[in-house]
Amino acid sequence: MEDLMLYYHVPFCVSKCAYCAFYSTPQWDEPLLDSYTEALIRQTEGFEGSEGFLVTSVYFGGGTPTVLGALRLCRVLDAVKRCFKLKNGAEITLEANPKTVTYDDLCILRKAGFNRLSLGAQSFNDPTLRLLNRPHTAEDFVACFKNADLAGFDNVNADLIFALPNEDEGALSYSVSRLIELKPKHISVYGLSLEEGTPLFDNKEKYAFPAEDGEERQYCTLCKLLRDSGYSHYEISNFALDGYEAKHNTGYWKRVPYFGFGAGAHSFFRNRRFETPRDVTAYTEKTKLGFLSPTDYENAEEITEAEAREEEIMLSLRLAEGAPIALEKVPSVIFETGCGVYENGRLSLTEKGFRVSNAIIGMLMN
Repeated sequence: MEDLMLYYHVPFCVSKCAYCAFYSTPQWDEPLLDSYTEALIRQTEGFEGSEGFLVTSVYFGGGTPTVLGALRLCRVLDAVKRCFKLKNGAEITLEANPKTVTYDDLCILRKAGFNRLSLGAQSFNDPTLRLLNRPHTAEDFVACFKNADLAGFDNVNADLIFALPNEDEGALSYSVSRLIELKPKHISVYGLSLEEGTPLFDNKEKYAFPAEDGEERQYCTLCKLLRDSGYSHYEISNFALDGYEAKHNTGYWKRVPYFGFGAGAHSFFRNRRFETPRDVTAYTEKTKLGFLSPTDYENAEEITEAEAREEEIMLSLRLAEGAPIALEKVPSVIFETGCGVYENGRLSLTEKGFRVSNAIIGMLMN
């Protein structure tokens, strides 16, 4: 059987974060959530040839998937179990905002089979959270994290953002230290990206952002704090305690096929990359028409061998284990600047190299 990962996109959220450029909307009501749930189930039931695949991971992302509510999420997961063969120990992840899920919800979700939770902390400084238009406080996050533990989620990821407006190295250190105290099994850390069209981008002149050297110091600080606390920096943006590396995200970088369900979901399937319509109504209507109809699969070109090789290098370099590439094809400047190491036929980036990975990939692709 062929390994396959499943991704479910829920584009609804309580409020749109000031930095978010993903397809999501805070405009929804209960009937819309019901119809969207039915659409997800229809698309799942319409998947053809599922008997030929072994599902290694399922990921519910957004938006904020928990806006659907625990019972609707359980119905979708039931459809997954009914329509696919899941590998023993398959990782089933659910993203959640601390203000959209209660202890009772978490108990229901854990009993239904969700076994990994991803919570968005972003910062432990409340003024920053308000600036980002996050609908929770630092203490809301702590309370939700503890509820998740009590509900039986022993594999929890927490998201943090660095290079935030009006935050210096000390503010970031405070957030990282608060998070380490909770001992999540996995931590994802992202540098703030100002995306055109977002409120933060449109009002960027109002805020103090760290200069490049300040951002570099923040990055080095958080890496050291996490490393000293036992977290392995196994991927550009991800740190984990031993044995808790994210199977789903690692699968992306290793080019494991995955199929996306929901409006705006991306897929890598049958050697093509494609997506569903980025519109809830259009997606919902198309799920009534049959397999692959909610996607632009037919318009996506097949990936050539050369393109696949480039993808393998580009994606593998996100991982600490690196990419298989001939030594003579690696520019010496990568080693001279301390950005990479070479061992057993693989180029691996150092933490310094992770920071300039786009430039390194550009060198290797030329």
